[in-house]
Amino acid sequence: MINYRCDHVHLKAVDVEKTARWYVEKLGARITFEGNFKGSKVRYFEIAGFTFIVFGQLEGEEGAAAPIAPTLQTRFGVDHFGFAVDDVAAAVADLKAKGVTILEGPWSPRPGLTICYIQAPDEARIELTQRDPVPAKPSA
Repeated sequence: MINYRCDHVHLKAVDVEKTARWYVEKLGARITFEGNFKGSKVRYFEIAGFTFIVFGQLEGEEGAAAPIAPTLQTRFGVDHFGFAVDDVAAAVADLKAKGVTILEGPWSPRPGLTICYIQAPDEARIELTQRDPVPAKPSA
């Protein structure tokens, strides 16, 4: 059987520098590479050992001279990605203090799970997830 593992996520941005800086300032990302790829700035950053690659419009791409329409990113394709945190309420307080928009929550959709959604650049949504042990139901 082939062993598939998560390796990285590509984020397409209207402003590569601004987007990379947001992840550094708000979520503590660490820039690991700065360069260019097919006519776009590219920044690699890492959060908790996971790689993100942010880039802009590429040479030869349809509408390359026009800004990216962020609304298309939220209507189709990936809805959101998530980060696990130990305490959603503390994370929300920290992010609010940094000026991050909280889109939904926090709330608990089921026992042992607390989630909320935050707004990242270019209308990307990020879910914060707190998973707690669920007590076993007493047997009858």
